[in-house]
Amino acid sequence: MRTLVLGIGNTILGDDGIGVHIAQGLAKEINDENIDVMDTSIDGLNLLELIVGYDKVIIIDAIMTEDGEVGEIYRLRPENIGRLACSATSPHHLNLAATIEIGKRLFPQEIPGEVIIFAVGAQEVTEVTEEITARVKEAIPRVINLVLEELSLKR
Repeated sequence: MRTLVLGIGNTILGDDGIGVHIAQGLAKEINDENIDVMDTSIDGLNLLELIVGYDKVIIIDAIMTEDGEVGEIYRLRPENIGRLACSATSPHHLNLAATIEIGKRLFPQEIPGEVIIFAVGAQEVTEVTEEITARVKEAIPRVINLVLEELSLKR
């Protein structure tokens, strides 16, 4: 089974960079020819180029929620994102659930059959800073462990 672990975010927008930081940590831990680890700052339909051809994709990203705690970790499927997140991104970008759905229609045989999202509750995603909030930073090793468990890899 070909698997992609994909960290999404922008490292100069504070907590938004959490997915990139976690993917970079996972890249040091994972040595399996069937698992690719990448990080990216692209979103929307551009993500389809990266995920096409994989059987499974694990996405790591920041999330802004109305009721969640900063640093809280969520394990989601694309269909669960819409009701949890309040959009903090540009209205020009499609959310992940819509992107996956469009991908299934455009490339039905090439979109991963399994998509799992690990999202970390963020506090600041608009201020230009490379600093991650302390509670979000504390989530990094926990998310790394959760992804490794998801992949059936142990530390």
